[in-house]
Amino acid sequence: MIDLDTARQEVDSGPRNSFAAAFTELFDLQGSASLRRSGGEHHVTASCLVVDPTAEAVLLNHHRKAGLWGQFGGHLESDDASLRGAARREAEEESGLYPLDRVTAAPIDLHVHDLSAAFGACTRHFDVVYAAQASTDDSPHVSDESFDVAWFPLGRLPENLMPDLPKRLPGLFRSAAAALISRG
Repeated sequence: MIDLDTARQEVDSGPRNSFAAAFTELFDLQGSASLRRSGGEHHVTASCLVVDPTAEAVLLNHHRKAGLWGQFGGHLESDDASLRGAARREAEEESGLYPLDRVTAAPIDLHVHDLSAAFGACTRHFDVVYAAQASTDDSPHVSDESFDVAWFPLGRLPENLMPDLPKRLPGLFRSAAAALISRG
């Protein structure tokens, strides 16, 4: 399982946005328990926005529990050595695209969001968002956790997106594309 120092370093390598201090507070308050689903109702998750910069498209999944479209992601597992690795694993498992070779070295976003009762004991996720590059020519596969997985041009997104994703997605896409292009 990822250790607390590694998680702190990865979060610190991400953008210094309005949620960065909340991660520090969570780590200070809960310690390594914040990295486990069983560690409390507030904990860290890792997600991955899969983009095709050339087609200006994003690959999204229609999440079964949430009933909404969003990026791939979820809880950390015992085999995860890093948040980046967890984000890649989640994206590969939930998209069926394997392997995702082009994953950003650092998070492109830090986000904290409350959850509906459908998520049981989980009430708030502290999400560390990475990005990966794939092509709209790649054919995704639906996992048990999703109703559907599909590519969407940025100008034609589905109506039922995660609550604040419509506002965040253009900026996330730009951050993802810039980080992936700079990586060469």
